[in-house]
Amino acid sequence: MKKNELIEFLQRQNDFLQRKLDEALASVNSLTLSNQKLTATVDELRKQTASLEDMLRGKGAELSKEKAARQAVQRLQGSASEKQATSKTGPPTAEQAEQKTGKKHTNNGAKKKTHPECEVETIEVEPDSPDFNPELAKYIGSVDVVRYEMIRMRFIKKIYKVRKYVQGEKIFKGSAPAAPLLNSQYTSSFIAGLAELRYLHGMPLENAVGYFQSHGFDLDKGTAQKLVSKTKAILENLYKALGKAIVEDNYICGDETYQKVRLQESTPSGKKIKKGYIWVFVGMTTGLVYFFYDDGSRSAEVFEREIRLFKGAFQCDYYSGYRHIGIGELEGVLRLPCIQHIKRKFLDLKDNPQAQEIARLFGLLYHFEHKHKIGKDGWTAWQHLQWRQRYSKVMLEKIQMRLTAVKDRHGIPPEDPLLAATEHALKQWHEIPRIFASPTYRLDNNEVERINRYISLTRKRLTIGSHSGAETAALYHSIVITCHRCGINVFEYFCDIIDRCAAWPPNTPIEKYRDLLPDRWKHLQK
Repeated sequence: MKKNELIEFLQRQNDFLQRKLDEALASVNSLTLSNQKLTATVDELRKQTASLEDMLRGKGAELSKEKAARQAVQRLQGSASEKQATSKTGPPTAEQAEQKTGKKHTNNGAKKKTHPECEVETIEVEPDSPDFNPELAKYIGSVDVVRYEMIRMRFIKKIYKVRKYVQGEKIFKGSAPAAPLLNSQYTSSFIAGLAELRYLHGMPLENAVGYFQSHGFDLDKGTAQKLVSKTKAILENLYKALGKAIVEDNYICGDETYQKVRLQESTPSGKKIKKGYIWVFVGMTTGLVYFFYDDGSRSAEVFEREIRLFKGAFQCDYYSGYRHIGIGELEGVLRLPCIQHIKRKFLDLKDNPQAQEIARLFGLLYHFEHKHKIGKDGWTAWQHLQWRQRYSKVMLEKIQMRLTAVKDRHGIPPEDPLLAATEHALKQWHEIPRIFASPTYRLDNNEVERINRYISLTRKRLTIGSHSGAETAALYHSIVITCHRCGINVFEYFCDIIDRCAAWPPNTPIEKYRDLLPDRWKHLQK
């Protein structure tokens, strides 16, 4: 091909490609315009959708108001008192009720509590304007205005005039209600009030006496102490039944905390105040709470004596007193560690990024655990067990890798806090998978920590007067906090069970008291 022909051929090729490029650019421009039009259409549809949603919400509110108005009219028509009033004026119409619908009161979207537990008193309020004439007026409806009123503690002195009669050669007389304590005029309600203030609200007994006095009853502190201490003897069998019922549970969380106890004689160092330890078991299935005290001892023997009949899972921290679990006489007890205690040792190392990363991984166990809850949205225990075993396997492998890397570092001093936290975790590592072998075991024993706050709040305010006083506190705390945990009114419970226990002879079998414990007493009341 000659030179001129080659140039001409290339020129034609160039022209052809230029035309193709122009066509492509035109197509791109066309598509851009189409895209802009579609975007505008989508924006317009969004605006219309938002407008429709607003209209639907407004319509829904109107329908709700109309429905409420109709229901109000139906209630008025169904009321006997209102039927008498409407015989003159006729029932209010839905249009009239809707006209009277006032502005909706809100509290930043929060629902107001209705307090169904309160005693209800209904008061009819008529207009008080001098221009109002009931003979000329036409009833159109009413509106409920709620006011809550509190009546302070009431003390009633009841005098029973027991009448006596002679009939033939026989004397008849009436019977006054029995008092739970011999030679005492105080009913179980006084003991219940003192127990609630002292052992639920952590109020020292002298403050509880002052509270009584401020409400109009002059109660001596000595009398209050005798009421509490003497009632302890009445409740001893109930307390024994509680201790027996706790170890019949299949899952217990346990811990111990200290309380300041005043001694009768000074210690060799001259102190008359001792740090005495109170132990606690929480039945995670029954909801029962059992405190026990043995001269303030924190010895493992105290714990082992109470747990020896238990066959199940026991969750606790890594205190040395619990390390015999699973061996010897405690072979039937399965120890579950507390992940929160393990995690906390890493959280405390705030300036160590490696420790914070390990703490974050432990936190992810809680994140996955809280994704589902048994009984919510049809989630079953079997599904929860499968979910637990799936996520825990992956997460525990990741955490173990981090812990092993810390332990295997060269040149790390033995007193290094990260190494100490790591060894604390690895010593319990073989026990952690046990938590995820059941759908109901918890990741920690935080429930016990919360319950122990009742003791910690009390020790800030008072010192228990003796070992006997600490045993009394353990008994009352057990019953009071169990009531609180089971959703039972403490005052009502004590008023009932004190009278019942006082009426039973001392040799009543312990098994009979089992039905009086809060978890069963609650169902008996229904």
